[in-house]
Amino acid sequence: MTKKMSKAFTGLAVFSLAGAALAGCGSSAGNNSPDQAGASNAPKEQTVTWLSARPENGAIVQTVKELADRFAADHPGFKLDLQVTADRPSYLTKLRTLVASGQMPDFIDSDADPFAQELVNGGLLVDMEKFLKDEGMYDKFYEPALKYQALPDGSLYLLPMEYHMEMTWYNKKIFADNNLTVPKTLDDLLAVSKTLKDKGITPIAVDGVDVWPVLRYAAMYPFRTTGNQFIRDLSQGKANMSDAAGMQAANFASQIGKYFQDGFATTDYTTAKNLFLNGQAAMYNMGTWEIPSFVEESLPEGLKGNVDYFYLPTTSNAVTPDNEFFGNSGIGLGASAKTFDGLPKEFLSYVLKNYSDVYVAKQQMSPLKFTIDDESKFSPLFLRIKKDMDNYGSEFAKPWDTLLDPNTNSVMSDLITKLTMGFITPEDFAKQIDEAIAKNTAGK
Repeated sequence: MTKKMSKAFTGLAVFSLAGAALAGCGSSAGNNSPDQAGASNAPKEQTVTWLSARPENGAIVQTVKELADRFAADHPGFKLDLQVTADRPSYLTKLRTLVASGQMPDFIDSDADPFAQELVNGGLLVDMEKFLKDEGMYDKFYEPALKYQALPDGSLYLLPMEYHMEMTWYNKKIFADNNLTVPKTLDDLLAVSKTLKDKGITPIAVDGVDVWPVLRYAAMYPFRTTGNQFIRDLSQGKANMSDAAGMQAANFASQIGKYFQDGFATTDYTTAKNLFLNGQAAMYNMGTWEIPSFVEESLPEGLKGNVDYFYLPTTSNAVTPDNEFFGNSGIGLGASAKTFDGLPKEFLSYVLKNYSDVYVAKQQMSPLKFTIDDESKFSPLFLRIKKDMDNYGSEFAKPWDTLLDPNTNSVMSDLITKLTMGFITPEDFAKQIDEAIAKNTAGK
């Protein structure tokens, strides 16, 4: 490990390697194994490693595997060693262990979080903006997808492999039966929710177990009134939750929480979705990864023709346009600066240039701009959202949990549930968040 790397990782715990669990990690292109190839004149085995936190059977992993097979056909001896650890805490422990021991894989998955910043500071990650521009690929990505992966200073060391937008799905029949229209502002959303609750209808189904769907509601007001500036400043200790933007967030979360289903804090992802799909709740906020659940052929009989969506309502003092709202390009892909030049670089270039053709065929929205030649292969809902995607603004609303440090995230997750359940006041919420931010950003 270089002096620069050592300095960057003085704060990391030194893990002992669990040999069996980590066997095979940290390898890189250029490994020569003629004996394993079985003949003296056999092609050199060249293994590229990718430690991934994505689902094993998900469209991204399956797409990369398919492209790796095609790449191998023209590169005898090439092998992609794709190691999937979909459980995020286990993945992060494994990644940190490998990095601390100097065995960073050729490719890794990472959010644009403080750990990724540490890797950049240590000179361990490839500058992806430079790579994309060198390859003539930078402008082929959707701008919001790239910006989502940027670090706070705007630098780009992670690549998007997916593209999602978030919306509120609503039951058109419930709205029509109660003379309600789609809310244009966040105040309208509160008013619509109150009307529904007064009539004995559950306004909003939400997954409280995973917390992040609840936290989205707190982030709505600040994004409309400051863009992503408030949460970026808050995460760095440059703003307080007790500031005006923070109190708007806390007050809105406190009010909207009254309209979640009873017992939402113990409701998991699937149960919340089913509350909406069974007609037991009027609205459900979730992203385009759920398109397969909302196409007509998938809907329950009673909901066919009765589901539509709207994007984040605005505010009277909004600074963000209506066509910017929550979305994400998922966890990013980083490359080891130590091993990138050579086969890993060639492989990544091949993947990106062929990615959309394979990924979109799996009914997925690619972060690389794409066109659809045969619309008969896609649902009307997919095609409609594709048009929304093409007309999107320039930046996604950043989920708060991707910017806050892990310790503050833990505090925020606990307090946002208490706030939306009415167990604490917005003032108490702000005070405790500010204390956590001050403690966890001190000296940074």
